[in-house]
Amino acid sequence: MAYDPKEQEVVLDVFRALLAEVTRDGGQKRARGEKPPWWCDEGHEAAIFSHLCKWKRGMKIDPDSGVHPLVHAGWRCLAIGYQETRGKLDPQDG
Repeated sequence: MAYDPKEQEVVLDVFRALLAEVTRDGGQKRARGEKPPWWCDEGHEAAIFSHLCKWKRGMKIDPDSGVHPLVHAGWRCLAIGYQETRGKLDPQDG
C-alpha cells in the first residue's frame, strides 16, 4: 500500500484545531498575567501530570477551555519538545 499524504493532512488539520482551542485558553490566561510565556514556562511537566490525573479521574472536558484534558497534556508535551530542541527562546525573535 502506498503512502497517502491526504491522511497526514487530515490528522494535522484535526490536531491543529484541537491545539488551537487549548492555545486560546492559555493565551487568555497569559494576557491576564496568570501564566508565563509558553516558550519559557517551567510548569509544563507538572501540568502534563495534572491533566493526566484529571483524565484518569474521569474528566472529559476541562472547565476553563472546554477541551479534553489529554489535548492539554499533548500541548504541554509539544511545548517541552520545543524548549528542549530550540531552547527557552521566544520563537518570534527568530
